[in-house]
Amino acid sequence: MKKSIRMTREVVLAIIVAVFILFLSLTTNFNTVSGIYSFMLDISPTIVAAIALSLVIFTGNIDISAGTIMGFVAYTAGKLAEAGIPFVIFLPAGMLVGVALAGLNGYITVKFKVPSIVVTLAMNMVHIGFYATFLPMSGWIENLGENFTWFGRGRFLNIIPYGFVLAFFVSLLFMFIMKYTKFGKALYAVGGSIQSAMYSGIDPDRTVIKAFLMEGLLLGIAAVMKATTRSDVMPSLFIGRELFFISAALVGGVSIFGGVGKIFGTVMGALLVYLLSISMIYLGFQDYYQFALQGIIILAAVYITVTDFSLLKKSYCKETDEFPGKKGEEA
Repeated sequence: MKKSIRMTREVVLAIIVAVFILFLSLTTNFNTVSGIYSFMLDISPTIVAAIALSLVIFTGNIDISAGTIMGFVAYTAGKLAEAGIPFVIFLPAGMLVGVALAGLNGYITVKFKVPSIVVTLAMNMVHIGFYATFLPMSGWIENLGENFTWFGRGRFLNIIPYGFVLAFFVSLLFMFIMKYTKFGKALYAVGGSIQSAMYSGIDPDRTVIKAFLMEGLLLGIAAVMKATTRSDVMPSLFIGRELFFISAALVGGVSIFGGVGKIFGTVMGALLVYLLSISMIYLGFQDYYQFALQGIIILAAVYITVTDFSLLKKSYCKETDEFPGKKGEEA
């Protein structure tokens, strides 16, 4: 029953995304070369970052500091590029910064048994304070040259951004990882039931830390993808972006309780949330309406998740007269 509900949701999401694309193509300049290019350029880092958040949410945790982590990554990449360091160096350097900061969140969460939402909310505020206090000009770097922007602005066939190709392969890779590898199955198991995971020989704490480390790596990639589309870097521009990524994951069917969801659903969720946002722009709504929309989307997605879980619980209880708790399952 639960599996069929998720599959139906994913199919519906894909249909809605197709309808939105058709609507925008018929009513705006969305179907022009520049419109398609802008769409793929903007959605690429969002897809990668939404996958990053999904990995953490699969374990039953969350990261409210993802946006500010991306700000540090962008600053690191920009500073190195300003010094003449090439892309092949500042990309992995930025990824290491993402891994270190996200890994610290995971370590504090499991070491001191503090809920991840508390840890990452606190770290989010620490990061913002660090921007203003220790980074020169709050981290603003300007007049970066082609050494920095060639990847972000580069395109295949004059229409497909390099970043979109990268996001496509990252999506395929993590669809495979979540379905066929021990790491993916461990994430589902820990998010479904920690006790059951332990009985299966899985170390929950180690798995959660690995999820945060992998999240940091993907946030590093996403931040560099986004930052290199501009000739300047300002870390504060990434503040609050995690709400968009969380919305995408939840709309895509990733359960806020952990243990359930698919990477394909996350990708469809990212596309839908983005299309809703740009539709509001075309309709003339101000930016703050987009934040309100994201809040409504998160509430609706959580409500659907809670409703689905309650229905499953009632169905299970009728059949077995007991309910052992959530169970993770494969993608």
